Amino acid sequence: MEKKGNSLLETRRKNRVLIKNSIFRNRNITRTEIAERLCLTKATITTSVNELLREGILEELPLSREALVGSYGRKPVSLAFRAEAGTAVGIELGAYQSRGVLMDMKGRVLKERSAGPANPSYEHMFRELREMIQYLLPEERQRFLGIGVGLPGFIDNEKGVILRSPKARWSGRALARELYKVFREPVHIDNHVRLRAIGQDMIMRDRGIASFAYFFLSRDVSCPMIVQNESLSGSSCGAGALGKVLLSVDHESGVCRSVDELASERALFERCQKLLLEGRAPELQKVLEQEGKLSIDLLLAMEEAGDEIIRGCFRETLRYAGAALANVVNLLNPELVVVDASILQNAMNRGILLEESKKYFYSLNKGVRLLFVPFHKNRGAVGAAYSVIQRNFLDR
Repeated sequence: MEKKGNSLLETRRKNRVLIKNSIFRNRNITRTEIAERLCLTKATITTSVNELLREGILEELPLSREALVGSYGRKPVSLAFRAEAGTAVGIELGAYQSRGVLMDMKGRVLKERSAGPANPSYEHMFRELREMIQYLLPEERQRFLGIGVGLPGFIDNEKGVILRSPKARWSGRALARELYKVFREPVHIDNHVRLRAIGQDMIMRDRGIASFAYFFLSRDVSCPMIVQNESLSGSSCGAGALGKVLLSVDHESGVCRSVDELASERALFERCQKLLLEGRAPELQKVLEQEGKLSIDLLLAMEEAGDEIIRGCFRETLRYAGAALANVVNLLNPELVVVDASILQNAMNRGILLEESKKYFYSLNKGVRLLFVPFHKNRGAVGAAYSVIQRNFLDR
């Protein structure tokens, strides 16, 4: 039987977690509004808020004029966490490069660093990762919350183990434990696209959006789900591996092709390379002789310059991406789909994806909202840092 004192302490801890999350997710929130949203007494709110103020991690701010409309008497104040209440390091080991940030409680990037794609050798990758973390760590660690690392594959985020990785030599390694041995700081690892989705949830935290699908198109295609501000996948899952779903089946030849093979950046590169081999992309051949390497930025520049051959490659890739997106909408029926992709930086490609996906929407799903987020190279690293803030500060 649980002792009454222990039960009371646990209740106070849970209330404090609820209050911290409410403050973090709602700008210009007052004590009264917290009490109303959480159905807690004003005395309970006051006790916890005063503790946080004394600890120096919370601050009182004057409400904006818009928020004061209709209020009388003593002017209420809003609550917010101080920027220096905590910092976290976030790193994404992405398909094309590695990015790292040191971020404060208000989401401001204090330091950042980039490097090439992570090495297939685990030992080599670990050395590079260790050097990046060492550079990003704050000088003062009194309120340092920990290190978050996003990487591809299936990750057990509770045990901190890479269960299965596209880079075979990483599989089975206890990365979180090995990093902890070096830095003696909390370490959280997870699939990098799931961390991007968690970061997007944090970025949208004051918009009242609690659930959405996160359609991420890069070298592969993924679509994790956020439901009530939490990742739907289990602790040992990937990122909603939409790219492995079959999109084309030829029963006569027995050839099956997946979303990754038809609708990813990898598929776009393969279409361009095929045209090069066939001698049907002369302008691309000239540009490559100068640039030396095929890249998304190069292809986007040629597309915007009006190269019809390259535009055709984008159009075909986005046609399949639209079908994949429609499958997500028809299967899961989300109210919102956040779309994150480098190849959707221009309005023309966004328009093609919208047009193609809406062709296949089931009638009841035609009202789904699509939110195209600006492509940012630090998005995965910021998401990793936000995951540390959530786990090691807000939920404790």
